Amino acid sequence: MVKYIYKKGEKHENIEHYDVLILGAGPAGLTAAIYAGRSNLKTAVIAKSFGGTANLAGEIENWPGFIGSGMELTKKFKEQAEKFGAKFLQVEVNRIRKDNNGFVFEIQDKEIHGKSLILALGTEHRKLNIEGEKEFLGKGVSYCAICDGNFFRNKTVMVIGGADAAAKAALYLAEITKKVYIVYRKNEMRCEPISLKKISEKKNIEIYYNSEPLKILGDKVVKQIEIEQFQKDGKSKKIKLDVDGIFIEIGATPTSEVIKDLKINVDNNYIITDKEAKTNVKGVFAAGDNTNNKLKQVITAAAEGAIAAKSANDYVKTL
Repeated sequence: MVKYIYKKGEKHENIEHYDVLILGAGPAGLTAAIYAGRSNLKTAVIAKSFGGTANLAGEIENWPGFIGSGMELTKKFKEQAEKFGAKFLQVEVNRIRKDNNGFVFEIQDKEIHGKSLILALGTEHRKLNIEGEKEFLGKGVSYCAICDGNFFRNKTVMVIGGADAAAKAALYLAEITKKVYIVYRKNEMRCEPISLKKISEKKNIEIYYNSEPLKILGDKVVKQIEIEQFQKDGKSKKIKLDVDGIFIEIGATPTSEVIKDLKINVDNNYIITDKEAKTNVKGVFAAGDNTNNKLKQVITAAAEGAIAAKSANDYVKTL
C-alpha cells in the first residue's frame, strides 16, 4: 500500500513525491505500473478497485498465451507490478489539481503528489438495472460479445440494444450461435444501415422492437428473460424467451468527473491522445478504454499502458 499520504495543506517540501501517479487499475493502469516500475520510477496506483471491467470477463481467450478468467489475469498483472515496486492505494479520489511541480490527489483529508500522471480510468458499462442482471453476471449475463460469445456456441442468446455496438455484437454472435434475439426499445435500430441490412439477411436473428427487458430468470445460470413489448394501440404484452446468454450492449460511459479541473481535451467524454499517449496537458498521459481508441480490449489497453509509461518516463527525465 502507499505509505506517503499527507495531511491536506501540508507544505510541499514535506511531501514524499512519486514520479508517476496512475489513476485506475485495469489492464492499462496495471501495465503502465509494470513498465514504470521497470524504469525505476517511483510509482503509485490509485483506484477504487483493482482489475477494472476486465474482471467481468468470465474467461479470456484472446490474450496470447493465456486462457482463463479476467480476474485471474488482472491478478497476475497486479502481482507483477508490485514485484517491480509499484505501490497500490485502494481509495476514491475526490479531486485532482495541478500545481507548479506536478499533480496533487486529494483523498478525504489527505494528499499525495506526483510529477506525472497517467489516466487509466476505463469506462463503466451502462446497466439495465433489472432483476437478475447483477445476480447472473458471468453466469450468462455479459457486457462483451467479443469477450464471452465463444462460450455460447450453438446456443440461444439475446442482445439488448439498438446502436452500432449492439448490431455488431448480434452479427458476431449470429456466426457462432444457433439463435440471436435482439431486443430494442424503439421501432427501428439506429445502427449503420449496412449493419441493419446484414442483420436482415441473417435467418437466425430475430428482432423484438418496441420492447424492454423486465427481468432475467434462471437457477445457477441464465435460463429465460421476460420482456415487455408495446403495441401501437398503447397496450403491451409480456413475453418470456428461453435464452442461454444475454449480452447487454447499451453503451459505456468514460469515468471523467474527477479530472474535470485539469481541462483535458475530450471527444464525447473520451480523452484525446496522440500516438505517444500524450494529452493536451503537459505531464498527463492516458491509456485504455477512457481514451478515444476504437478497439476496447484488454490487449489494446495494456499496449496503451506501456506506451503511456514510456512517455511518462521520458517526461520525468526532462524535469
